[in-house]
Amino acid sequence: MPLNATSLAAAVGAGVQNVRFSAEATNVPRKILIIGTYDPAITTIVDDVPVLITSAADAGDKFGFGSMIHRLAIQAFTGSNGVETWVVPQAEDGSAVQAAGDITFTAASLESGMVYLYIAGLPVPFTVTSADDSDAVAIKAAAAINADQDLPVTAVVNGVTTEQIDITAKTGAPWGNDITIDFNLNFGQDTPSGLTMVITDMASGAGVPDITTGLDGLGTGDDANENFFTDVVHGYLQDSTTLDAISAYVGAGNDFIGLYDKLVARPFRVLTGDIVAGSGGLSALVAIGNNRKLDRANGIIAVPGSPNHPSEIAAQTMGHMARINLDRAAQSYIGIPLIDIFAGVTSDRWTSDYDDRDTAVKAGISPTAIQNGAVTLQNVVTFYHPDSVPVESNGYRSMRNISILQNIMDNVKVTFEAEKWQGISIVEDVTAVTSTTDRLKARDVDSVKDELSTLATSFASKAWLYNSGFTIEKLAEAGAVEIRPGNTGFNNILSILLSGEGAILDTVTQFDTSIAILLN
Repeated sequence: MPLNATSLAAAVGAGVQNVRFSAEATNVPRKILIIGTYDPAITTIVDDVPVLITSAADAGDKFGFGSMIHRLAIQAFTGSNGVETWVVPQAEDGSAVQAAGDITFTAASLESGMVYLYIAGLPVPFTVTSADDSDAVAIKAAAAINADQDLPVTAVVNGVTTEQIDITAKTGAPWGNDITIDFNLNFGQDTPSGLTMVITDMASGAGVPDITTGLDGLGTGDDANENFFTDVVHGYLQDSTTLDAISAYVGAGNDFIGLYDKLVARPFRVLTGDIVAGSGGLSALVAIGNNRKLDRANGIIAVPGSPNHPSEIAAQTMGHMARINLDRAAQSYIGIPLIDIFAGVTSDRWTSDYDDRDTAVKAGISPTAIQNGAVTLQNVVTFYHPDSVPVESNGYRSMRNISILQNIMDNVKVTFEAEKWQGISIVEDVTAVTSTTDRLKARDVDSVKDELSTLATSFASKAWLYNSGFTIEKLAEAGAVEIRPGNTGFNNILSILLSGEGAILDTVTQFDTSIAILLN
């Protein structure tokens, strides 16, 4: 029998109860989600149901080594350093075609040495000797590719042209068309004398799965994204149907829809990658961005001319973002280096020009920069940039801002779902409730304002807000908190100013050669 205020018999009580005493902001746990296809030979996988993975190797075991899911997992874990990661597996589209390419070797007076082959920016070295002819080199190249189970391709010596190896993507989809074939990507690498190679680039990959079924597997209606995945990548590139489905699921525009619905409040952000080189690549990206001005979910990270797979670049980037925001929701990603991601040759890099990077960001495209030889992140943005929203007021543009908004929405929701706010009685003035027991659950307008003010102060303490004073002043205005008709609850407006994302530091150093100033 519980002890209560009317109990008289002697007793010693000891108990614990976990409650939340005040509205103190906490960081949302980051959860990476990978949506992609798996090895069709694995028949035990349940499609469109989220699965937790513990490592990239775990993804390979479950979904096939070198599959789309496995390759994305490798890069996501590279960036995240162990952030909780899930997978939504999807079967390949019924019309899926695997991309294919080839290499033809010619060996004449060959010198012994190392051949530095790269597949999708991944090293696949093998040695040749002076005794090897063209056919022998082809056999060694195919063996080197097939020996690395993590590669996204397989290889076989052509049955007719025996100095040629045929390379086939493990995944059937346009994904395979962006698997590059290169030699000598690193400094100091050269092809042994007497060996020449002719490359036919990967092509003809086709068939994109319907991502809608995968998204629905996360939950629908008020249960949408019920596990609160925060950072999402997929392998379907810039497929417009895919981008549209994601935007619709998250909720386009500035309305309370999708994952921004008031009863959901669990939005995620999504990145794809792009490696198209030169001014043509920039123009194509700007066109995509300008056609998606209400899309506050999706974004593209660009490394023009890179031999790495664009979707893998996006996966690593999202991993870095999740890792950073796990501890500090307000930190941006500028200057973060991407690990083992090659830049394109200088002539391919539209990102080398500030005006080009500025054009890209204004169109909702995320550029990168080369610093000390490494590809580094710059502004990471969504497509969102409606003509009706001034640049200085565009909060959805920044992926970093979305991290803050994810946290703010979650904290507001958690605060008012806590026991303190359940079963309350709405009164005009809580000070008029003299019963100690009843006053514990009595709430008035000022009670709500106090709670929101505490939240704002806590948000500001984490640098999510520019200041809390603006919010507190707004809460003091008429209409900031009102009792709903019929005394059924409260309608609240929490006005906040997000903290700034410091990306431009413009310093002018003024100098003089006269020492006369020292005499003043």
